[in-house]
Amino acid sequence: AASTNVQAVAPPTNTEVGYRYSHYQEDEIPKSKLASGSQERYDIDVHQFRVLTPIGESYAIDTTFDYETMSGASPYGTVEDASGSPLVVMSGASIEDTRMDLNVKTTRYYDSGTASIIGGYSTEDDYEAYNLGFEGSVDVNDKMTTLMGGVGYSDDTITPTQAPGYNRVTNESKYTATTFVGIAQVLSAQSVFQTSLNYALSDGYLSDPYKLVDQRPDTRTSIAWNNRFRYFFGDVDAAMHADYRLYVDDWDMVSHTMAFEWHQNVDANLRVIPSFRYYSQSQADFYTPIDIPGLEGNKSSDYRLSPFGAVTFGLSAVAHSYNWKVIISAERYISAGDLALGAVEKEHPALLQYTLVTLGFDYAF
Repeated sequence: AASTNVQAVAPPTNTEVGYRYSHYQEDEIPKSKLASGSQERYDIDVHQFRVLTPIGESYAIDTTFDYETMSGASPYGTVEDASGSPLVVMSGASIEDTRMDLNVKTTRYYDSGTASIIGGYSTEDDYEAYNLGFEGSVDVNDKMTTLMGGVGYSDDTITPTQAPGYNRVTNESKYTATTFVGIAQVLSAQSVFQTSLNYALSDGYLSDPYKLVDQRPDTRTSIAWNNRFRYFFGDVDAAMHADYRLYVDDWDMVSHTMAFEWHQNVDANLRVIPSFRYYSQSQADFYTPIDIPGLEGNKSSDYRLSPFGAVTFGLSAVAHSYNWKVIISAERYISAGDLALGAVEKEHPALLQYTLVTLGFDYAF
């Protein structure tokens, strides 16, 4: 799929290999919010391998491979308690899955720009997806301005593996087409600003077959406006990263994301990066906090379509030398109805809290 990162004009001169291990752990569902099923939620281990290698003087191939294992339980739906508030119905803690994802990006470097083709394949027990994308960048204004654009396409197929029943389907598919345009501008010797617009169209089976009650529209269109500002403070040898993203779609969802990072150079070989991110979204127009079986039309009690806000606190450290780098990072994510920008009448009982830790290294030769 297309991305919106500023491309480096110069091709890599060395081969780089990298590895990341991440452990993702969701908090248990509190008993006070549980109607039935397991309190456990997902526990995911991710191994990511990357190889970036130059081909001749003008090409480079960037290959990433992810191997992911997960286990735990997931929300089936919601029921009403005696006071009219929703309680979550969870599956048993027996869901296990393995996911593998391969992406290859080939880039041609020109004197004043780049052109890339991206291809990928992802598979898991019940899901298979192919993606293809093209993107490019052009430097103008004495290389002070970079224009970017791209298109992407994904073809996905789902074949649920759990026992038939409820909302289960046997085989469904969807496709997603994306496009983006953007511009990056060097503002000064210390600062750069980038803005881009992303458009996406999904068509096909967009419901969740593992929910008790879930029927969604068969199309979804969205627009995201992304903004990134970078500023280097020379007197303290640090850089500030500030990002803002506005998302709107035709399911009546609107979200805001604000992220801040402080990249502090401790010395020539060590950088420490505290970070903070805030997120808030409105609900889908067909979202219902409590499932009502038999109700006609589109409906879903998926917490991901509910109104909520979230904060993420992170801390990373990067140690590096001339040809190697070691990365350690941790982040804590907390979501709640009270954190949303707007009022939330009934908070979804399955809103996420999770911890993510990552360890990795890169080596160039």
